[in-house]
Amino acid sequence: MPLGDPMGGEEAYVEKGNVKRVWIASVPVKDLDRALGFYVDVLGLPLLVLDRGSSWAEVGTEEPAAKIGLFVPGPRERTAPGTRTGIVLEVDSIFEFHRRLVDEEVPFTSKPEKRAWGGIMASFLDPDGNELTAVEDPEHYRRLPRPEWRRKERFPESRRSCRRSSLP
Repeated sequence: MPLGDPMGGEEAYVEKGNVKRVWIASVPVKDLDRALGFYVDVLGLPLLVLDRGSSWAEVGTEEPAAKIGLFVPGPRERTAPGTRTGIVLEVDSIFEFHRRLVDEEVPFTSKPEKRAWGGIMASFLDPDGNELTAVEDPEHYRRLPRPEWRRKERFPESRRSCRRSSLP
């Protein structure tokens, strides 16, 4: 029986169950309305979902791009606002983006700076102290070599038939 087959079937594995894309990255916030004011009004991201009953909102570009989920953590959640999110926003002009956010009194943890790999990056904080990064690097995929990566065989022959052997 293949692993993960709840019906105990003997069917061969198929190439399914692969990651298709990054769907959403979640950011904890203290106040959903204040966060929406920042992400929608200041950053200019469209509001796609708003569920006040669950204290959840999604902002970002339409499919298939990734979105940012904003949520107010419940009392039992370990996640708290004021973290480094790891979210990197691609912008068309980092200096204009920086100027616009400075005009809105958004604090920057690093000003726009050219990096050794060729792009220009700047990091800033949302109203809850969550750090985000903006990057301008239009040549990124043309400049950097695409890796020659070969996936390991997902289901080696030894795992394809996971039948119990009969013991003497």
